[in-house]
Amino acid sequence: MPYHISLSSGWMDGDQFLSLCSSRSINTPTRMILLADGLLTRLLNALLLSPITLQRLRQEEATLNDEMAEYIETEGGQKVIDRDVWLMNGNERLVYANSILPISLMRDDIYNEITNGDTPIGTLLNDQSVLTRRDRLQIATVKAPGISVELGLPEGTELWARRYRLNTEGGFKGAILEVFSPRLFEAG
Repeated sequence: MPYHISLSSGWMDGDQFLSLCSSRSINTPTRMILLADGLLTRLLNALLLSPITLQRLRQEEATLNDEMAEYIETEGGQKVIDRDVWLMNGNERLVYANSILPISLMRDDIYNEITNGDTPIGTLLNDQSVLTRRDRLQIATVKAPGISVELGLPEGTELWARRYRLNTEGGFKGAILEVFSPRLFEAG
């Protein structure tokens, strides 16, 4: 990952997050975006009424560590695509995303598009009619000085983040971490 990300709060599942929302004043856009389980790019497009593009920061093949292998429920030590991107609205950064995708579990056409293309993973899977389920959703606040600076915010800004596991009908699995610009939660 090109950015250092540290938890400000522990990871919460969806029910814990909703419980927090009941005790704190967390607005509707924040709740809806963080709990959404569909295509993030489509949600952002609907929210902003503008196309969402991908800016690739880094992509490399790496070895899957045991902690992430346990989260994905696959074997450690295998090759993965480790990819960092920004989802963009024009020149504005909206969401930083890190994806860990085991290569052995993906079809060749998906591998080629991920490694050579600039299509967000969810959009790619949807466009290829691959039935996809997102599970193990966890939400937290994080501090990520580099991301904050990229968003034009002070380094110590707390940002909302979520992580989840992707599962597809063909056995493709992966883990996604997303850190959100606070601007998204002000849209409406």
